[in-house]
Amino acid sequence: MNELTYLAHVRCDLLVALADIDFGRLLEHWRWLIPESSRPLFATALGDLFVIDPGGQVSWLDMGDGQLQPVATSEADFERAASDPDNASFWFGTTLVDQLLAAGKALGPGECYSYLQLPMMGSQYEPNNFGVCDVVSHFRIWGPIHEQLRNLPDGATVEFKVVD
Repeated sequence: MNELTYLAHVRCDLLVALADIDFGRLLEHWRWLIPESSRPLFATALGDLFVIDPGGQVSWLDMGDGQLQPVATSEADFERAASDPDNASFWFGTTLVDQLLAAGKALGPGECYSYLQLPMMGSQYEPNNFGVCDVVSHFRIWGPIHEQLRNLPDGATVEFKVVD
């Protein structure tokens, strides 16, 4: 199955096809969370990722908090769950994507919306906190940051130093 076949009920502007994407580069900085045995199904316009493990379980990588959450025990169960309007709205961010499009932020092939600041660091899920980014770059940027932040307690002070 591919995302265009079994998610026909989901608007195509909410999905980022990964057919021509190098999965190794996409997930290189997420292997601390996503095992090599799992493969990506598709990304969302908001830069989240759905992966499937060898047993068929589908999990959702929520980029906002850097968590991998099981959402279905099989692709068929996922298809059913994704057809639920509440799940679809939550997983695919329909309202926010509509706001981003209305703000003139359209995506090209292989692009997704990427946070300017992670919500877990105090930003909001609003259009001015998103830019357009190549999907591989998006995952390569946020993976190491989430890895560094994963064990910090809530409210911890974080300082970033950007070096060339």
